[in-house]
Amino acid sequence: MTQHLSSEPGNIEIGEGAQLVHARDSSHILFSLFLMLAGLIMRAPIVVLPIYIEPMAEHMHRDVGSFGIITSLPLVMFVVVSLLVPWLVQKINLTRTFQVASVFIFVGSMLRGVLTWNTMLAGTVLVGIGIAILNIGMPTLVSEKFSQQPGLYTMRYCAAIVVGAIVLVLLSPFVSATIGWQAMLWVMAAMTACPMLLSFFLPQLTVETPEATDSENKGMHNSVIDLSLLRDVRIWLFIGMFAGQSFLSYTMSAWLPSILNADDVQSVHNTIIMLIFNAIGLPISVGIPFFVARTSRRYHIIAVTALTALQVGVAALFPLHSVLGISYWYVFATVTCAFFTTIFVMVLTFYPIKAATAADAAEISGMSQSVGYLIAATGPVLYGWMYGDAMPGVSFVFAMILVVVINAWCSWHVIRMNVFSVRNTQEKH
Repeated sequence: MTQHLSSEPGNIEIGEGAQLVHARDSSHILFSLFLMLAGLIMRAPIVVLPIYIEPMAEHMHRDVGSFGIITSLPLVMFVVVSLLVPWLVQKINLTRTFQVASVFIFVGSMLRGVLTWNTMLAGTVLVGIGIAILNIGMPTLVSEKFSQQPGLYTMRYCAAIVVGAIVLVLLSPFVSATIGWQAMLWVMAAMTACPMLLSFFLPQLTVETPEATDSENKGMHNSVIDLSLLRDVRIWLFIGMFAGQSFLSYTMSAWLPSILNADDVQSVHNTIIMLIFNAIGLPISVGIPFFVARTSRRYHIIAVTALTALQVGVAALFPLHSVLGISYWYVFATVTCAFFTTIFVMVLTFYPIKAATAADAAEISGMSQSVGYLIAATGPVLYGWMYGDAMPGVSFVFAMILVVVINAWCSWHVIRMNVFSVRNTQEKH
């Protein structure tokens, strides 16, 4: 006897429930995949392009020093775009915001492949805008779609950020040797096409803003331009902690390949050193949040002090690099990346720990990152203006030690802070 299950109301409800569960599972998989694919292109286009500064300068008939702006522009775009992303998410929803970001990064990467100065600048601006949107949108996606396991999915896209740079650094010598260095620019563009195509298959995701928390959301959205926060010395300490590591990170990412070339480091060693420089951040990014959460302030200060002493010692030995040989550059890349990655992950972890509420955390994070990236944007430009493709001298050592010590000093004070609310400070003023 044939049974017509669809004719019974109970079975209809069961069928609709199964379809709903299937739709939710599909949505979860798509967003999870996008999270990781987008992570691959959130850092790689900024830190891998400097490997080709010298051949690009020769191809475009420009001075090598002028290419510092290629790393600085995305940081400036972050400051500008961060003002608009919350508004954009509310206007067109989170999915379409990701589509806009992915298209900007893809089109920008294609323009950079044309290899003229104007298209390089225009493409870098578009890439910077796209990455800035993803930087702000990713935490929102995690909280909206993966609220049950935010730590796991945050770790996944942070790991993907590092992996993206590692993959391109590994591909670089093989592609350059077989096809030419210009082909790597198109490889980067192809890499950005994957998340862009996937973004158009994502279900529409709207971020709801409950009326009960309108005032908090306004605080989150406008925190970047609330200049009254700068009256609080604690905000400046957070800015110093974030800006110092960003200044060091992006300056070294932009110019370390040129420093190695100036010292006539063989291409094999050059590739391995840049691989270490990008890869060492992966285990640190995973381990530091657990270290901060499970240990006391005393151990946090000891860790920062030890890394600072190590970084200052390695920097002080810079004038002896020719005597110490290739081993010095391996140590330099490892220690430098370990220092700025540790401070970076620490400050991100401290935002919610030191803030009294989620709104306070958003305001502290927004202000410190905006001003911090603005300060960090000067690093690659200043280095290019001062040294270009020449080997830097003693002034570089003094500047690096100064940045490291200021960064560590701000970090020590942030570690010692108690939980505070920026709203109380605003009310007093």
